[in-house]
Amino acid sequence: MNNYLSNNVKNEVDKIKIPEDKLDKAIEYGLKRGKKSKRGLSKKVLYICSAAVLLFSLLIGSAFVSPAMAKIVSKIPYLGQIFESKDDIVKVISEELRAKGYNTDGAGVSFPEKEISIGIKGSEKYFNTVKGDVETIVQDILHSRNYDAYTLKVSRSKERKVEIDEKEEKEMKEFYIISTAITKELKKQNYNVLSFSMGHNPKTITLEIPNTEARIVEMKQVINDVLQTNKIEPIPLNIKKIDMKKREQDKRWMEILDIVEDDILGKKEYKVRMVGYSIHPEPQIQAFITLPSSDENAKAFAQELEKVIDDFLKSEKMKSKVKNDPYHITIYSKDDKIIN
Repeated sequence: MNNYLSNNVKNEVDKIKIPEDKLDKAIEYGLKRGKKSKRGLSKKVLYICSAAVLLFSLLIGSAFVSPAMAKIVSKIPYLGQIFESKDDIVKVISEELRAKGYNTDGAGVSFPEKEISIGIKGSEKYFNTVKGDVETIVQDILHSRNYDAYTLKVSRSKERKVEIDEKEEKEMKEFYIISTAITKELKKQNYNVLSFSMGHNPKTITLEIPNTEARIVEMKQVINDVLQTNKIEPIPLNIKKIDMKKREQDKRWMEILDIVEDDILGKKEYKVRMVGYSIHPEPQIQAFITLPSSDENAKAFAQELEKVIDDFLKSEKMKSKVKNDPYHITIYSKDDKIIN
């Protein structure tokens, strides 16, 4: 086995110089992930008893149960006509502003508020000069898709200073070195590592691997050899096996979410406030609408949506993504009660 690390990481780690550009990119990536997670969490409705990720699809096309029901949904377009391959609305806005040369830190959206946020970088003078133009561009993009459910907030970005103390810097360097050494050696010996992470309180190493990998004892030995060869004290190791079929299934249902979410959330007539999906134990589709359970038409509306979702997922267009997966559909009212 190659002596990939220095002879004593514990004594030498403070002397290691990670290229500043790589460290800056790592910090920037962390910040972007933090900002993006705001949008991600908006898609992933958090439950007290379940960390399920939710999906909602909508398709109106059949007869309604009553004249009152028909009146409620009379303005909802036939969704089969709007499900086209479209880029995410936030991505479209960010790319358009970047293409036009505006100095922004991208776009974000929060749910259930449905507020699109644009941060403009630069001086106050620059902000005041371009703010109106940015607002016009974003509103034009929303109007082009008939998205009337979003509000817009354009503000000046605050300069962010990331301060890292000596302990955190040491941990970052140690992680960089150990993770590089271990993953390089595992790859060299043809182990498929899906992810590598390291905790510091307490210190642990966690690897995610396919559930088809049976060489667990051998893999642990490889990792311990890397640590021992480089005079690093043993670190507790957790190995998590990932069901690759579930992983593939999760990817498909996320793609389904991407197909439908912008139109569903962007237009008021759909009466949808949050969307998402779950694949555990089976795909579960849930929609959170704006009608309270006390509304006399809420139950009928929810039942129609359940049928409509089922029709859409069974359509020819969705066969390649849904495949033969069994799934469940649940509609929640504004007060979070199941009403279908």
